[in-house]
Amino acid sequence: MESLVAEAEATETIEVIESKSVELRKSLDAAYISASLKTNLRDRIEALQKKVTQAKKAALAARVDIVLNGVREKAKEAVEANKQVLVLNVDIGAESKASQTVMNVIKDIAPDLAFMGISEEEMGSGGKVLCFTVVPPALNDQGLKADEWVRETLVSVGGRGGGKPGNAQGQAKNCDDVDALIACGTEFAEKSVGATV
Repeated sequence: MESLVAEAEATETIEVIESKSVELRKSLDAAYISASLKTNLRDRIEALQKKVTQAKKAALAARVDIVLNGVREKAKEAVEANKQVLVLNVDIGAESKASQTVMNVIKDIAPDLAFMGISEEEMGSGGKVLCFTVVPPALNDQGLKADEWVRETLVSVGGRGGGKPGNAQGQAKNCDDVDALIACGTEFAEKSVGATV
């Protein structure tokens, strides 16, 4: 058991460490070994899991920085084209904290723009998808509410969401076609306010 933990500690890739640490944790829980050795090995496995968590956070932060640059460009283009609504596929995983960062950027750059971001947990996986929106008061007054926008967009993939008229978010467990989801979000916004999308 100790040699397996040492092997996991020596592994270079985070993906392998993650899968090995989960397996090791299960094996350790079932193992008949001394309590002191079990405690020592458990601490080492927890250290491995912390390493994985930190590496994932760093990777997500780098990914979000790249995404934010693209969002800024698209938002500026939308404003210059006098668009009221922007719906984008953003690669931030299914991370709700990162979605808040994206919405804050939109509020700063284009406060009069209604924005919907759609992000898969793993790009192209057909799995979990996050949808988040921010809608300015002027477009709320015209009939576009962020919470309704999220709910109506996600209903096509069996997802749910909620929030307030000014911002909302939701998720779906599966989404095979992100482009169709983007089209659905765009169509709902157009119908709600006759928005230029």
